[in-house]
Amino acid sequence: MLETEAEKTKKKVNKIYENYGLEVDGMAEEEMSRVYRYYIDKKKQLEKDLKDSEKHAASVDNDKTL
Repeated sequence: MLETEAEKTKKKVNKIYENYGLEVDGMAEEEMSRVYRYYIDKKKQLEKDLKDSEKHAASVDNDKTL
């Protein structure tokens, strides 16, 4: 099954939140919908924010191993 752009965006946004240690499940649906809509037409910003969140997650993991 092929993913729609909206589904891909939602997964990436959820990953950003996860990388910062935030639970998406505990957030109100209308709040998350607003975030998803923000990113749907901002692909470059989404990719940048995802990359930044991955760097953050890696640095947090590195801090734990010190």
